[in-house]
Amino acid sequence: MYLKGIMIWSGRRAGKGKIPGMHAKFALAAMSLLGLLLPTTLFAQVSFEERLTPGKPPLVIAHRSAVMGGAPENSLAAIQYALDRGIEAIHINPQLTADGQYVLMHDHTLNRTTDVESVFPEGPPGGPSRESRGGKDYVRDYSLEQVRQLTLVDAADGGDLHVPTLAEALDLADGRLLVLLGLKTYEVDSLAAALQGRDTRNLRLFELYYSGTDQSKLRDATLATGIDVAVSLFQSRDYLSDFEEVFAQVGSALRMVNVRSTRLTPEFVARLKALGICLAIGAGGPEDSALVNNSDPAPWRELLDRGFAAATDQPDLVLKALGK
Repeated sequence: MYLKGIMIWSGRRAGKGKIPGMHAKFALAAMSLLGLLLPTTLFAQVSFEERLTPGKPPLVIAHRSAVMGGAPENSLAAIQYALDRGIEAIHINPQLTADGQYVLMHDHTLNRTTDVESVFPEGPPGGPSRESRGGKDYVRDYSLEQVRQLTLVDAADGGDLHVPTLAEALDLADGRLLVLLGLKTYEVDSLAAALQGRDTRNLRLFELYYSGTDQSKLRDATLATGIDVAVSLFQSRDYLSDFEEVFAQVGSALRMVNVRSTRLTPEFVARLKALGICLAIGAGGPEDSALVNNSDPAPWRELLDRGFAAATDQPDLVLKALGK
């Protein structure tokens, strides 16, 4: 709204010649204010394709369980920490509620990360009892309104942090962060609707791939949303074989593959390089262990020097190893 008004005003003045001094000062002040009022996306969009072009510095991705200054996983505080620290990419997990809304939650249940058992002692109102669900509270059994009453329990500062919606998370990231959407409980049509109108160049759909599994739903999701795909070859014993399986199903939308470093082979690395697919080394491996246990950045530096991305639980320490 402000942009349109100022553009029309300045265009009229330009048509009549040079703007008088007082008006010029007003225009400059208005445009400075505009930079504060308008979304950052107008000025600083980031895209995966641009960021991962050859010759760019290695990309550091904060895994959903990353140490983020004491902020809980899948929280707005974690996203804000990433923005403040200069972390360029973050992994979050959207899941469907009972009424078809998307909130951030890694587990299919609410028990580990929220106070659901104290807020709803009997389980979801009007839904299946906790006892009938094996003592668990599933995200899909609660409405958005009910989930909004919960507090994330692992905030280091004891803060009152709510479970965010996907929309809140993407509004905060606002084009300044690359976002991996780690898909959990979702429906293709509702996910596409939830992402409608977003600039999806800074998003990737992300799923764990188990050897031999059907990826038709993921393929449908990338077609419906127009968002490219990243996969983790989870528990794979043969990266190249499993990659060929998922690539045959998903096709050219597959743009990033996440693996542990322990089973890398020259053939696998060469295959991804030939296709222009980013190889990310996954969190919780020997590289993170070396940083935490031995303050040794050498394993990460070696991999990053080879052009791989880092999907890490220790983004602060990896950035420090890179001199940032």
